[in-house]
Amino acid sequence: MLMLVLRFSHVFFGALWVGMMAFQVFFLTPALGEAGPDAGKVMGGLMKRRIPVIMPLIALITLVSGMWLFQRLSGGNMRALMASPMGKGFALGGAVALLAFLIGVIAMRPLMMRSMKLMETMPTAAPAERANMQAELQQLRARGNTLGNVVAVLLLVTLAAMSVARYL
Repeated sequence: MLMLVLRFSHVFFGALWVGMMAFQVFFLTPALGEAGPDAGKVMGGLMKRRIPVIMPLIALITLVSGMWLFQRLSGGNMRALMASPMGKGFALGGAVALLAFLIGVIAMRPLMMRSMKLMETMPTAAPAERANMQAELQQLRARGNTLGNVVAVLLLVTLAAMSVARYL
């Protein structure tokens, strides 16, 4: 029963993590860039839905359940699992996912939080302040887009590794 719960959690939350990140990077972010000032309303709506809290939780559930599955798959002999092509495939996928998570939490999330705060305060700011805020927002978006692309690619590599590992 535990294996079913772990497997379901890993696949379900992994699919959510990869899917949400791919949607955000490839569709939502470009659309927000085209929306101009109205993007702040959408970002506010995402904040109300606690996306900055939910995404890391989804990722953590995926990572923890994956590590637990990997440990159980080893049967107590991690060296033997790591010597097999399947073990190497799962380990590669896990390591890349962990890297994606760390980049997302340590680098990307603070940029997103600062961007959201700027968008919230910009309408009430003085015109001179607003120009500075807009410039900072553009820099934050550029860095966030780059990091988002890196995380999305890492997650797609993870998905590829995990999906074929059993067949290596």
